[in-house]
Amino acid sequence: MYVEIPVTEVLALAASREPLPPMVRAVRAEGSTIHADIDLNAIPDAPTALRWAAMALGTVSVSATFTGYAEGVASLRVTVHARSLPAHVFINPLVGPINDALKQRGLPDGLVQLRRGESEPVVLVGVQSAVDAKAKGITITDVDLRDATARVRATIGAVAF
Repeated sequence: MYVEIPVTEVLALAASREPLPPMVRAVRAEGSTIHADIDLNAIPDAPTALRWAAMALGTVSVSATFTGYAEGVASLRVTVHARSLPAHVFINPLVGPINDALKQRGLPDGLVQLRRGESEPVVLVGVQSAVDAKAKGITITDVDLRDATARVRATIGAVAF
């Protein structure tokens, strides 16, 4: 199976069951990059360091550029800017709240992980784990993001929800 869907439609589908988390103020895609504005003040149960940063910075801009897909995991190079200044230090504290929000939606804990990249952090997303949590028998064989469009190839077996 091959699915090609604009990121705007992916977001509409994601928000059709329930709204995006309140910390997400805006999301858009350009080319192979997804841009999001994250309101640090709206993160529930934020760690102390993040609460302090939220008071000073408010909303940060996050850009995640798709860099590949292998063994069920998508990788994205991430940059964070607060008031036009690089702020990569704020990625670590965001991973926990992101995973908490995904877990509340019935997805496995630890779906999003952070790794040190050459110049920028790399976020790893367990795409196959997310699919397995919702339906067995679907194997994602390839993922790509370009032209603000997600392209997914999958093999379909005996599907069970």
